[in-house]
Amino acid sequence: MGAIIEVVTLKDWLRQSHTTEEYQSLFLVMDMTMHYIHNKGYGILIKRGRDGYPELDTNKIRIMTGDNLRVLFSDIDVVDPNYQKQLVRDNIYSNAYTAIKAYSNFNEELNHKFLKDNFKEFELFLPEEDIPYYRGIIERGASVYYAEYVQKRLEKEIEKEGGALAGQARGNTLSKSTEIGRAIASQYSQLDNNNVAAFVHLYIFPAIIVSLSLLIPLIAWVFALLEK
Repeated sequence: MGAIIEVVTLKDWLRQSHTTEEYQSLFLVMDMTMHYIHNKGYGILIKRGRDGYPELDTNKIRIMTGDNLRVLFSDIDVVDPNYQKQLVRDNIYSNAYTAIKAYSNFNEELNHKFLKDNFKEFELFLPEEDIPYYRGIIERGASVYYAEYVQKRLEKEIEKEGGALAGQARGNTLSKSTEIGRAIASQYSQLDNNNVAAFVHLYIFPAIIVSLSLLIPLIAWVFALLEK
């Protein structure tokens, strides 16, 4: 008998205790999904904090628990081409901001300028391998997808292994990445529908479900390999 499935908001899910790997998996899949949406000319709607910085509305993002953890996005809309670059930047920043709050167990509102001016203090809570990425987003305003950063980092680490082992690792990593990409593309297939703009405009666009079951084994396998 499978595990009981429960749907909670991302806000409530982040209030629970999770491993570093679970956090990394969650924010990686969220980032990959954002990238796919952006490439289709859509964006994830954001809200503005008291200081005017972009934030994800964690009450409107849902997590489905059970045997496989899933993320449900619902706030998706067509993006004005003139605003596309800014929305991409806002989505990337807000995902990083949410991740930093999660790692540091900061459940209350976190002032964005305070975070930028005191980022060094928050590094203590972040996975060591991800600190350069989050520093670039928060301190320098970089607009780089987390998935692209992870891919480049893993490629460098795998190269250090050298020989056939590195080739096998790269092949398995690409295979898993393709599977994840297919899953996202399948869930977002309606973005290719000519009538989708009308559905989105009327807010009838269905919630998007992205499975983390493909990603968690990949991350665990890669890091186990690098530790050998």
